[in-house]
Amino acid sequence: MIRIRQKFDSRRIEDVRAAVLEQFARPEISSLVRPGDRVAVGCGSRGIRNLAEIVKTVIERLTELGAKPFIVPAMGSHGGATPEGQRETLASYGITEESMGVPINDSMETVLLGESETGIPIHFSKAAYEADWVLPINRVKLHTDFSGPIESGLVKMLCIGFGKAKGANMLHLYGTSNFARIIPEAGRKVLSCVDMRFGLAIVENAYDDTALIEAVPGGALLAREPELLEFSKKLFPRIPFETVDVLVVENFGKDISGAGMDPNITGRSSAGPMESFSGPKIQRIVVCDLTEASHGNGIAVNVADFITRKFFDKLDLKATYANGFACCNPTACQIPVIMDTEEEAVEMAVKTCRFIDQEHPRIVRLRSTLAMDEFEISEALLDEAKAQPNIEILG
Repeated sequence: MIRIRQKFDSRRIEDVRAAVLEQFARPEISSLVRPGDRVAVGCGSRGIRNLAEIVKTVIERLTELGAKPFIVPAMGSHGGATPEGQRETLASYGITEESMGVPINDSMETVLLGESETGIPIHFSKAAYEADWVLPINRVKLHTDFSGPIESGLVKMLCIGFGKAKGANMLHLYGTSNFARIIPEAGRKVLSCVDMRFGLAIVENAYDDTALIEAVPGGALLAREPELLEFSKKLFPRIPFETVDVLVVENFGKDISGAGMDPNITGRSSAGPMESFSGPKIQRIVVCDLTEASHGNGIAVNVADFITRKFFDKLDLKATYANGFACCNPTACQIPVIMDTEEEAVEMAVKTCRFIDQEHPRIVRLRSTLAMDEFEISEALLDEAKAQPNIEILG
């Protein structure tokens, strides 16, 4: 195996705290914060770079402006769909009552806001609803299961993350294939019933660094988020080959992607092949390990062909099933072939590939689908790598 480095657009924010404060300094943003406001700050379950620092800065600035912020886990059914699990998930990202200096209301209770335009019941966190206003903090990026003008971001957090397990389950009943319509529709309903004066959108580059932080007013959210998504797409990495016999992914987890490994990298989602996928054709996928930050949730590992015994032993089936059932997708809980070691898993993956050169397999090995800057390739891919100007051969 040979290590290579891909070169991407490297724009990044050097001082995250200063970038957050700069957004609060905008007159149209700071004027929205009033003394005495109880503000529900929504934090999700994704592994966002610098999240604890961003949330801490938001909390401190709101407090300085006289508001009374508190944190609401806005992660749907994640964390095993329990208050304790959601609080534990936030703690794994460095977000605790002690570190943030404010309470965390982890209640799973919701209120029914009414129905969306097409009759879907929309639930919302009771704790957040009873605040004066809500401030979601989330990363804007490609979703793992559908394509549309609004995918993962603030809108999805408002209608699914703040919807807790009940709200997330209700929307998933209608199928992720309909999310391109359902998410904006549900978002409009939430925005008509809940005071969201502004949210904080984050965009990351291909190196998993913070590239942009922007305060988005609630009234502009449905128009601005598609623009932020397009910016995110321009920074998104790819595996730079047309065909791969075996993809080996060292680390799989909820802190990496909602689907454990990003389908926009692999071309596979738990619901089936990704539509309009522009990446390589991959015959077999091997997954080696489950991240500690996943807390045993191996949802969507069904897209792999082989896993290791080490991965299987870390699975918490209760947490995995809770997530799969809330998404109305029990298929995502199905377990691939288990091999005792990584070596055996790769060997069987190669042997079960059809119409390949068994002596010279085309193998790509990633640390995770978030680590696309440096990874390993087999010798069979070396000439193709050398022919690409944005790839450096490290040896």
